[in-house]
Amino acid sequence: MTFCKYLGSCGGCSNTTLDSKLNKASKILNLKSFEIFTSPLQSFRYKSELCIIHSNSGVSLGMRAKKGELDKNVMIESCLNLAKPLTLILNSLIEVLNTESFYEFRKSLFCVEILCTTRDSVLLTLIYHRKIELDWLDKAKELEGLLHSVSELNIIGRSRGVKLVLNKDYVLEKLNILGREYIYQYNDTSFTQSNAIINRQMVEWVVKSVESKGDLLELYCGCGNFTFPLSSKFNRVLATEVSKSSIKSAINGAIYNKIDNITFVRLSSDECIEAIRKTRIFKRLRDIELDNFCFDSVFVDPPRCGLGERVCEFLKTFKQIIYISCNPITLARDLEILTKTHNISKSAFFDQFPHTEHLECGVILKLK
Repeated sequence: MTFCKYLGSCGGCSNTTLDSKLNKASKILNLKSFEIFTSPLQSFRYKSELCIIHSNSGVSLGMRAKKGELDKNVMIESCLNLAKPLTLILNSLIEVLNTESFYEFRKSLFCVEILCTTRDSVLLTLIYHRKIELDWLDKAKELEGLLHSVSELNIIGRSRGVKLVLNKDYVLEKLNILGREYIYQYNDTSFTQSNAIINRQMVEWVVKSVESKGDLLELYCGCGNFTFPLSSKFNRVLATEVSKSSIKSAINGAIYNKIDNITFVRLSSDECIEAIRKTRIFKRLRDIELDNFCFDSVFVDPPRCGLGERVCEFLKTFKQIIYISCNPITLARDLEILTKTHNISKSAFFDQFPHTEHLECGVILKLK
């Protein structure tokens, strides 16, 4: 890793090595054989959240302090982890905000969320303590004219109960997955993977590893990150997600990609179980005949808390389980249940966040 002068004070990195992460995670999961996918060590983050630090001389960017000092922020000039389009925009943003004419525009600004695609389209969200009014858009338009280092810039202003949008509140990403280009819609509130390089490798590993048969049930589908490429491997896909904005983006993505064998529906994992077991009726499913699906496989990509006992017990009836995890500890807990009925046929680690303790893992399980 190129030396970072903020290492030790900034909480963004711990300088943990990949070898130490692999050793720890493989022991937790009791995996003897696995594939490893590594990330570039710099410019790998395509999404970030930074605080705004105010002082007598103006504003600057900040990151959360290291663990144990969560009430503090560390002032930074730049971050080596950020993709170059993010660095360019953020540097220009701070320069413009510190001009006298943008004093009122920046006065109650406390946080910046920024997302870019591999095609240099940027979604910049400015979050305020105090309520913003419609005249904010006029100043945002002026700001847009001064930030011209990317191919497309969309600016959003948010405060409690208010969201103002200059241009669009989403960007379109294009990823080449195993020779086919897929279009994804990312909006300001939907979950997206931060490391575009590792994300593509994760998706390709899943698509190449699964056995094609019957229909696929997907829980936690997000914006369709895995859904669109996986749809080519199965007759039909039922993809569920609790987030309204993610489901909207996923439905639009299916239209962009001209894929017609996916049914997206807004359901939590527990609601999906209730619907399939017919213990509860949902108006959201009134036009969907669940009995027409023949699920042989299930794909899950849950949050850090993992699946939990109820979902794992439900999954035990599927012939093939594809599990992507961002937390080896909760994955190990879930595998204690799943490996009673299934064997792990393939596994892989994905270093999505170099210099940190985080490590993604993928496992393919087959019914015994």
